[in-house]
Amino acid sequence: MPRNGEINKEFGVYRNLCCGSEIIIPEGVTFPDCPRHFKLTTEWKFIADTERIPHAAELKPKRPA
Repeated sequence: MPRNGEINKEFGVYRNLCCGSEIIIPEGVTFPDCPRHFKLTTEWKFIADTERIPHAAELKPKRPA
């Protein structure tokens, strides 16, 4: 399980084990500290999801009703 300071090897959504905070982190980016527990070891668990996360360019803007 990756920890803060390690380089991410797989794009995805990750949840930390200490308090359940979730992040989306791209491949090649360093895992951060927990937003609530700075300077402590933070383990990040990959959240496997069957639904694909769309790219921002694929999202259609909502039009006012």
